[in-house]
Amino acid sequence: MLFGFERINGKWTERVPALFHSFSRKEQREFFINQYNCCVDKNEQIIFKGNFGNFTLFEIFQKEIFSRVATKNALCKNETKVFEPYSALLVALFIKKDFDNLEAVIKRNAIPPRLPQARLIFRMFSSENCGIVFDAKTLFSEFVLEKIVRKNPDKAVYFKDDLIVIEKDGECLLSIMLCFKKFDKDRIYLVKDEIDEAWRKVAKGNIKSLYIVFPKNSAFKRHIEVKNPCFADSLVKLVPYTI
Repeated sequence: MLFGFERINGKWTERVPALFHSFSRKEQREFFINQYNCCVDKNEQIIFKGNFGNFTLFEIFQKEIFSRVATKNALCKNETKVFEPYSALLVALFIKKDFDNLEAVIKRNAIPPRLPQARLIFRMFSSENCGIVFDAKTLFSEFVLEKIVRKNPDKAVYFKDDLIVIEKDGECLLSIMLCFKKFDKDRIYLVKDEIDEAWRKVAKGNIKSLYIVFPKNSAFKRHIEVKNPCFADSLVKLVPYTI
């Protein structure tokens, strides 16, 4: 499952995982930008605050680049106002929409430019088809991990055995299992395999609390606790996660 946008036969095409097909275009683009921003350096994040429903993903990135180029001394690489020609070339080709030449220059050099706005252009045109596309499951995993890290600055947060572990003073406070799958609270049987896997992890790791995290949707807005008489002292919850 891919999520993002790419250039196919000269046209910018959006790739949206089936899980998000029931959401509006506006919501789909917000989901992508929110997750993308958590997975890249600050200089490559999208600050655009317009109505995401009115623009394609490519147009949102384009507007972000244009807004950066419009600032004074945008093509200088530091406070001493030293001009950076490689970045300037990428920006000039992007503004002219000379995408074929832009792609050729980037792939011929294969070196990231120094300026943030040019780096964003480089990211878009250095991939095989041009554009920015992620594996949707990986993107969701990185998004959740980054959000948890930010919310728990006093704790150790890391991946272990396909789980996100939140630990403090050597004690595991919570384990999180990620599931990029649509969940309906009235059809819990659809995630039986995931629940069974969660209990296996509880047994193997002697885990006290394990959350299975799904992307939030209209049919799943609240935590659901799952009981298992074999593990009376352990807790498994199904948790909707807002993107």
